[in-house]
Amino acid sequence: MNTEAKPAATLDVRAMLAHARVIVCCGAGGVGKTTSAAALGVMAAEAGRSVCVMTIDPARRLAQAMGLEALTDQPQPIDVPQGALAAMMLNPKQTFDHMVETYAPNTLVRDTIFANRYYQQLSSTLGGSRELIAMERVLEIANSEDYDLLIVDTPPAQHALDFLDAPRRLIDMLDGSFTQMLLAPYGVAAKAQFNLFRQSSAAALKFLERLTGVGMLSDLSEFLLAFSSMFEGLKARSQRVMALMAEPTTTFLLICAPEPVSLRQADRFVSRLAGDRMNVSGILVNRVHTDFGDEELTAADIQRLDMISSPAPVSHSLSERVDAALQDARALAAADAKALALLAAVEQPRRCVPHLNRDLHNLADLREFAQQLQ
Repeated sequence: MNTEAKPAATLDVRAMLAHARVIVCCGAGGVGKTTSAAALGVMAAEAGRSVCVMTIDPARRLAQAMGLEALTDQPQPIDVPQGALAAMMLNPKQTFDHMVETYAPNTLVRDTIFANRYYQQLSSTLGGSRELIAMERVLEIANSEDYDLLIVDTPPAQHALDFLDAPRRLIDMLDGSFTQMLLAPYGVAAKAQFNLFRQSSAAALKFLERLTGVGMLSDLSEFLLAFSSMFEGLKARSQRVMALMAEPTTTFLLICAPEPVSLRQADRFVSRLAGDRMNVSGILVNRVHTDFGDEELTAADIQRLDMISSPAPVSHSLSERVDAALQDARALAAADAKALALLAAVEQPRRCVPHLNRDLHNLADLREFAQQLQ
């Protein structure tokens, strides 16, 4: 990459928080993404906005960052001096159940879906279901009148791409030839009488189950037939989610650490979002070690440090140890600066947050973090 590119513009976090309706925080794991989302929520609330911070990541970092024991699927109010702040953690099973309740045409279809083994796996453990359901919840909260800003903390980078792809994948699946092939023999029954299909198909399905040795086909056919009655509602909902992600008031914030792998992922994310014509506010680089410059300890510094050293015998004087720590800090700062050169070709505003040397566990800590964003 060209490391001689002009310096990147500074990310205006206040402007982003003032004008956005939805902010999606993306990035690799372990870069402070959840802490950043929580600090942004505190900052926006104390600027007078009504904010909900939602985490899709199953880890419980958001609750810890806000000093709470746990979070639920419902927004939980957080006490702040001004504005309004709430936090929540996605519960895929509850959200999926609510979606079925909303779109099932009658109680028979609803109860059949709930009792089906495929649905139970899909709503609880199947890969991708969390991201699919997350989009449903994002749309619901964003369209509510309870909050004027939603901040979304996504899972680590690859799963965040799943989050973006989920609505399109669902539409492709519902329109896919394989799904339509499975449903084709039962289309009339689905529209006419669901119970009749279950009774008339039982003998043929049981024969196939004996051949395979598992009760798969009956469950699959029953699930697809029941679920097909919800297809149009789900497709329309997914299209609204995709439209929400592309709205001018929805923006993505790329969060990373000053490490080559994390920075390259940010680069790929920017390219991907640009390809989808989605808005990117910029890049937030966490845990950047500060460059202390080239100053050396003066003779007066050394004398003063030696005077306050412990009287117990030590292998090195305090001044020597401080000087060694200073050299270590400079080395870390140099390594971070070298890594950040990887972003030189990424034409996005950025802001670097200094390394704080500790975990953040309460609102006071989040305010300290937020001060670095102003």
